[in-house]
Parts: sequence; C-alpha cells; structure tokens
Amino acid sequence: MVKKKYTYQERAEQLAKTVDIADKIVRNSQAIPEENKIHFLKWGQQVKHMALNPEPQYRYVVSLKYLENDFLTFWNESSGEEIDVFWSELSKEGINFQRTDTIKTVLKRNRIKSIHEYDNIKDAIVVAEQTGRINKDQAIQLDVLIMEFEERQAKRAK
Repeated sequence: MVKKKYTYQERAEQLAKTVDIADKIVRNSQAIPEENKIHFLKWGQQVKHMALNPEPQYRYVVSLKYLENDFLTFWNESSGEEIDVFWSELSKEGINFQRTDTIKTVLKRNRIKSIHEYDNIKDAIVVAEQTGRINKDQAIQLDVLIMEFEERQAKRAK
C-alpha cells in the first residue's frame, strides 16, 4: 500500500482537528489539574495558529512535523482512559497520526535516528524512570544513545 503524501495545508488541517479533539478531552478531564489545563489549552491554540497561519519560511511539511511531534508528545508518552479516548477519536476522524512509544522504539533499535527522537528521549527519560516505565539500566542505555547521537550531530556540523 502506498502512503498518501499530504500537502502542507492538509497536514495543518489534520493537526488543527487534532488540537480540537485534545482540547475537548482536556476541558472535560478530571485527571488534569486546572492550572495544567490552562497551559495545555493555550499551547494547543498556539500550535493550531502556527500550523494554520505559518510565517512564509515555515510553510513546509518538515516544519509542520516539528509542531506535530511537539504537540503529540504528551499523548504518546502518557497513559490512561483519556489518552486512549484521544487516540480513538483521531482514528474515528480519519486523522492518520500513529501512537508511538519513542523510548521503546529507540531501546529496541539501540540507536536514536532523528532529532525528533532525540528531543522526545531528552524530555521523557527522567519521568519514564521515575514512573517505572524504564529501569535504571535502560536509563543508562538511553544516556549512552543520547551521547552517541550528539557526537554524530557534532561530526556533521564540522
């Protein structure tokens, strides 16, 4: 099966719908503290605005992928009924974002392949260890993979 290539506008509209779905879930959430809801809802509206009204130099699918990645990080790394509802709603709406567990993927592959994975791992490693998603050995392995990725990036920059 051939994957459809989406235009910038199509992807931006998908992300906007995703933000709307997330907003509805966050507003009705009993699990998310009110002060966090405010920040989350503002962030969602900023993401939606940036996606639908980009500055000309950012009107590229690759730029939009950064926004998608940043917005979906919470929904990928969290668990619970509301998270499952979010992914279910995306599926019902025909939005093609896939839930990924970057930490498990990177650990299995034993390599960080992209800046998106690198950012996700850097942001999530401490919480993942504190919540028991990963053990100490896995945290050490991720630290090594982070250093290796940084070394590869430094070599490319030369």
